[in-house]
Amino acid sequence: MDGSEFITSIVALGGVPLILGLVQLFKPFIKDTRYYPLIAVGFGLVINLIAGWALGTSAPSDWITALFNGIIAGLAAGGLYSAGSTLKEGPAGDKENPLHEGERHETD
Repeated sequence: MDGSEFITSIVALGGVPLILGLVQLFKPFIKDTRYYPLIAVGFGLVINLIAGWALGTSAPSDWITALFNGIIAGLAAGGLYSAGSTLKEGPAGDKENPLHEGERHETD
């Protein structure tokens, strides 16, 4: 792995918290939560393509790497957000076990 690939990988991984922050900024404007992962992938692509341009990427393979790193960073940010919101919801967010503490089924 040469220096430019290493820097590109660091930009991709370092972009995940930035993507999370940008998606949080757009939440007041977009109420439908189904679009948040798409927004995260879009931001990942934009950030990595701009980083590729800023680093002087010229080879087509480097641009393809930047595209894939952007997609991976966006998906990672979406997964990280999803995991965080699931942990925040706790037992109330458990879709497989709809019973909450103190509640009973009709058959009980």
